Amino acid sequence: MPSFLVKILTRLYNIIMNNNLTTYYARRTNVFVWLAELLLLAAFVTRIVYACTAGGIGFWGAVVRIMLPLAANLAISIQLLTRGERQFYVTRRPVVLFAVNFIALAISFSHLGLSRAMTALIVTVCLFQAFLYWVTYSYLIRTQIPVFLSYAAFAAIYFVFGSFAGVTARYYASQPFGAVSDLCLLAAVLAVILATKRMPEWKEGDPYRLRPGDRLDGRLLRSLSPMSRVSPYIMVERNGASNMFQDEIEITNMERYIREKRRQGLKHFGITHVFIAAYVRGSAMMPGLNRFLSGQKVYQRFGIDVNMTVKKSLEASSPDTCIKIKFDPKDTAEDVYRKFDEALRPVKESEELDSDFDVLAKLISMIPGVFFKFTIWFLKLLDYFGLLPEILTDLSPFHGSMFITALGSLGIEPVYHHLYDFGNVTQFCAFGCKRTEKTVADDGTVQTKKYVDCTWVVDERTVDGFYYAAACKKIKYLLQHPEKLDEPIVPLEDIY
Repeated sequence: MPSFLVKILTRLYNIIMNNNLTTYYARRTNVFVWLAELLLLAAFVTRIVYACTAGGIGFWGAVVRIMLPLAANLAISIQLLTRGERQFYVTRRPVVLFAVNFIALAISFSHLGLSRAMTALIVTVCLFQAFLYWVTYSYLIRTQIPVFLSYAAFAAIYFVFGSFAGVTARYYASQPFGAVSDLCLLAAVLAVILATKRMPEWKEGDPYRLRPGDRLDGRLLRSLSPMSRVSPYIMVERNGASNMFQDEIEITNMERYIREKRRQGLKHFGITHVFIAAYVRGSAMMPGLNRFLSGQKVYQRFGIDVNMTVKKSLEASSPDTCIKIKFDPKDTAEDVYRKFDEALRPVKESEELDSDFDVLAKLISMIPGVFFKFTIWFLKLLDYFGLLPEILTDLSPFHGSMFITALGSLGIEPVYHHLYDFGNVTQFCAFGCKRTEKTVADDGTVQTKKYVDCTWVVDERTVDGFYYAAACKKIKYLLQHPEKLDEPIVPLEDIY
């Protein structure tokens, strides 16, 4: 096997199996990023004018010369600003669409007398540019100089080959706005390449670096079993893949632990905090609990996000809102209490629905009904491909590790709450009010003990039943021995 092919295959293996990546990024403070944005804006505007003034280009001409460039233009402009620092590789697809546009140009030139050999050369250069851009920003090449030179090759071809320059001038003579748009596109890609920087080589202990296939809220699990990869395509909807079970928790130790925490100054410490802390600790010990499924693929979430619906007051007419609390796997029960209280306090103190989630929900609800369903469909489409803006996933209660509801304050038993098909929450926990039960001890005496019933609804596509059973046993053990939640822990890593 040729040595260069061995090197490429070895590099590809390292990318798939390790974190030893050549990562590129483009910060918004870079002057070339804003130069690229200005060029993309100019290309977009002139492409619109060209679309309005061009005639007789036909259906496929409109697709490859107007619609695809406009889509690519808009995509790379948004992605460069919003994801350039963490996921610069997402610009690969729109740049490939640029290549389609220039290939269509070369074919158009052939109808104006450009030789077959020259047409083939232009098409080959366009394909090579797209390929080189793709492999460079897929971390296979350690420098961006080759891809920059490949895009500068158009200028060399223009000045070296007079036939190409002549045909180009004749083609654009009647399409000045098309010429400006194409030149701006080419210059924008060059500016984008100049804006990229290469991170230092990844070393053991460095933070995880996002790579192709990952989302902003989680990394793709690439070593799952074939069954785990197939099942999401068989069980497509989250509710159709839900398993439900109920359990009871004996709370003698929990009540003692809660009283101790309140004596230590955690005034409102209660069962809710213990349940959340037990889940956070359980996810640290068994990280598969913190997986989620999106786009028929399984991901490991970054951090632990717990969502909860909160009423302003315990009245039927009181409005409710949602809070999302972000936890670290190392958090103890006191850390959970502090973060939960920080998220809950402003919601309880305000009489208005003025949280960030409330503002977002109000804005979306103002969309006219005829467009509302399309808007939700479009958001689901973006979420499917991992393109939903981070500001939305951070606020959305439908995205997170777990949804929890405390029904004990309402004096009712826990319900089996469905999972949402929108978003990626994979577990829903509900617990009810305290109840007493007489039990017979080992010595034959009758004892009265207190219990709390809880229900879980889980998405079975992320881990198998054995894993869930083991994880639930750990969480139950932590609920019955909550003092373990104060011990420091080194979280385990999920598979890659």
